[in-house]
Amino acid sequence: MESQEYARMHELETEYWWFVGRREIVAGLLREVPKTARKSDLQLLDIGCGTGANLPMLKNAVGTAGHITAMDFSPLALEFARAHPESKGVSLLQGDALHLPFGDESFHLLTMLDVLEHLSDDVRALAEVWRVLKPGGALVFSVPAYQHLWSAHDEALHHFRRYEYRSLRNLLRESGFEVYRLSFAMSIMPPLAWLWRKIILPFQPKRPKHARRHSEGAHLPQLPRLGNQMLIEYLKLEGRIIRRHRLNFGTSLVGIAVKRGK
Repeated sequence: MESQEYARMHELETEYWWFVGRREIVAGLLREVPKTARKSDLQLLDIGCGTGANLPMLKNAVGTAGHITAMDFSPLALEFARAHPESKGVSLLQGDALHLPFGDESFHLLTMLDVLEHLSDDVRALAEVWRVLKPGGALVFSVPAYQHLWSAHDEALHHFRRYEYRSLRNLLRESGFEVYRLSFAMSIMPPLAWLWRKIILPFQPKRPKHARRHSEGAHLPQLPRLGNQMLIEYLKLEGRIIRRHRLNFGTSLVGIAVKRGK
């Protein structure tokens, strides 16, 4: 992402409903990973850690005996992450998700939260994830859903694609994973996202003619405090549902994929 996007993310992700709600959903998934990935000395790798807002959630998942390694491609994002109060004890490093700088079978648990869509080669990325996971280890992930919702928002965030349910499930299976859980999330958002991106967004100030993609900030509609909190509470409820049942629509896909033991 552009440098200004990291600064905006750093400001927003502790309070803005989308970031807070996604953490609630992911936290529920982390509690549901198979026992094979839940070790007392849990080694967790977070690929695409961004500015570090997820560190408290991840620390809660690994416990006091576990360890977190957080990696991002952007040195700027890592600067923000190192300044986070919960970065103490976390190994923070720069790295490329397509060439993970770790040995085979190094981690019990791996998180990729809205990262896969940023990578030019998602097949290679999942092959690297499979390589560094221990047998029985799990990948917890989230990605944007529905290619037909593609817009300038995706371009600003440097997305290469959005995902469909079946194609993502097949991609995970073809990469050697068992799909332990896969569900849509952000279920309240499809009609609102379509309205915002297809009806409202086109009438926002235009980008310069020379700007083709990745040139301006993503659009995050601002909400009154009450509306923001109501959406957070809704997503908390959604997270509890996803732990037991698959949702059939939403603007995100979330899940758990497992590397079965040898």
